Amino acid sequence: MVISFKSLCAAALTSIVLIAPAGVEASKCSCVRPTIRREWRTLSVEKRLAYIDAVKCLMNKAPETSTNDLPGVRSRYDDFVGTHIVQADFAHFVGKFYPYHRLYLHSWEKALNTCGWKDGLPYWDWNRDYGTDEDFFNSPLFDEVAGMGGNGAWVPGNITHPEPGFPINAPWDMPDRTGGGCIQTGPFANLTSSFGPHDNVAYNPEPECVRRDFSPQSFRDITGPDHVKAAMEQVDYGWFGMVTEPSIHAGGHLGVGGLYGHMADKWASPADPIFWLHHGNVDRAWWSWQKRGLKNRVNDISGPIINFDYANDFGGNITLDDTIYVGETVRLETTIREVMHIQRGPLCYEYDELY
Repeated sequence: MVISFKSLCAAALTSIVLIAPAGVEASKCSCVRPTIRREWRTLSVEKRLAYIDAVKCLMNKAPETSTNDLPGVRSRYDDFVGTHIVQADFAHFVGKFYPYHRLYLHSWEKALNTCGWKDGLPYWDWNRDYGTDEDFFNSPLFDEVAGMGGNGAWVPGNITHPEPGFPINAPWDMPDRTGGGCIQTGPFANLTSSFGPHDNVAYNPEPECVRRDFSPQSFRDITGPDHVKAAMEQVDYGWFGMVTEPSIHAGGHLGVGGLYGHMADKWASPADPIFWLHHGNVDRAWWSWQKRGLKNRVNDISGPIINFDYANDFGGNITLDDTIYVGETVRLETTIREVMHIQRGPLCYEYDELY
């Protein structure tokens, strides 16, 4: 089943006589009361625990996806991990990277709403944990009670001699890695994933644990204030995407995922709940860049159709009218044009602060 993004506005207008949804104006389906997305550590402990409960709720909720489409699907949370796996090769190192993930986060945020979370998706501002190894390890994001929990248990090995049974997820060696095993502490300790490693969506009667492999120096090498500043200085979307996807975006993934961790897995990274807060900040970075010249940048899109084809040797660039979607059996579909502004159409949110 395909759900048109525009139909969400139509549905809101149909029901407007009964109740006006927050953020929707009846006459235009425009954004009048945007939800606010806030940095994780600025939330009260009560709010952080409520968000964690909503994530766990999705992990225990029945999936919308058929096993014909994703044989290993077990939960509503799996719906999101599975669709990311299926689309990873078409949504990374291409022009649609940012629009696709903006739609993806919107769909995730709406799913959280069904589990009692009515606020905006929290985000992880990497700059606040950038300074030292100690700053990274002591981040409130990794709090064992009101956070995502900590590192994985230590697993030996490197990229050329990995520990048997532990798939390599990083694109290069991580000499600063500190973990690699199952999440040891916090609300997601010993969490398992129905999917992975990599592009595997088959049914697994014995799901593997979600792993973390904190690598703070690798995080600092490609993430932090200087890299964010460089991102904000890019003159157009093509350069912005080409510069940021392997830097500030990759840094959050590799800083948490290291060599063995799920966050370093291009396909199955959403299996780790940190993914959503990291990508919340990825979207925040794009919006921060857009806001520096919104009149033009709300229509500025480019980048290759084919992975890494920045010279257009094998295909052209994407356009505003190209289609993106989230979901497999139940598919939310729209054009890139519809997600270029975060306060138009069904999108209706703002960030508490921008870069």
